[in-house]
Amino acid sequence: MSWFGKIMGGSVGFMLGGPIGALIGVSLGHALIDDKFRADHAELGSPTGQEQRQAVFFTAIFAMFGKMAKADGRVCENEINVVRSFMRDKLRLDTAAQQFAMGIFNEAKNNSTPFEDYASQFGQVFQREPQLRMMFFEMLFSVALADGVLHPAEEQILRAAPPLLGLPGDAFANVRRQFVSDLSHHYAMLGLENDADLSEVKKAYRKLVSEYHPDKIIAKGLPEDFIKFAEQKFREINEAYEAIQKANKV
Repeated sequence: MSWFGKIMGGSVGFMLGGPIGALIGVSLGHALIDDKFRADHAELGSPTGQEQRQAVFFTAIFAMFGKMAKADGRVCENEINVVRSFMRDKLRLDTAAQQFAMGIFNEAKNNSTPFEDYASQFGQVFQREPQLRMMFFEMLFSVALADGVLHPAEEQILRAAPPLLGLPGDAFANVRRQFVSDLSHHYAMLGLENDADLSEVKKAYRKLVSEYHPDKIIAKGLPEDFIKFAEQKFREINEAYEAIQKANKV
């Protein structure tokens, strides 16, 4: 993660500005990362535009996780375990990156900056990449529902997030349907209603496969740790298409 090395060198947060840049600076100061690791991994020089975008994606995700966890007034151990599991099992972050991510999570859940500010800056940075904004929203949903329950405080944030991220008005309903274990889940994965005909299914499938192809996602400058999530999304799109085709065979 070259952008992470720039963080160790202290330059990314300053360059980014806004609430996300400020959060990086404060979180870095609180992160319990070994001084030798900092020295060995720090990279000097100004971050590239892509490195800045990678830092925004990483920071915004864990900031929003923190805001969701604290939305009901307290953070329970189960919520912390869900976030740790996401870092370890979904993203496979190394120890230093996990420590930094938890620093972001802890700072965001306790500070006075509203989640709207983080979501708005993210939406502005990625305004030309709708699939990355949608994937960000899906990640938030994934963590919120990791315990099998969508709590009212989490739902309130998730309902408020789409317009801030520049997503369609039906984004909440469509993404929520993706977590339902029936054929509706597969239609939702393709962004379709349950009564869509096969021609619509094929058209939506081809569009999504093109947008979420791993090579294209990598080219967008997503942090490498998040590519795994994108690859999973790509597999789910293919599985949804196959399930709908199978269900509609005469």
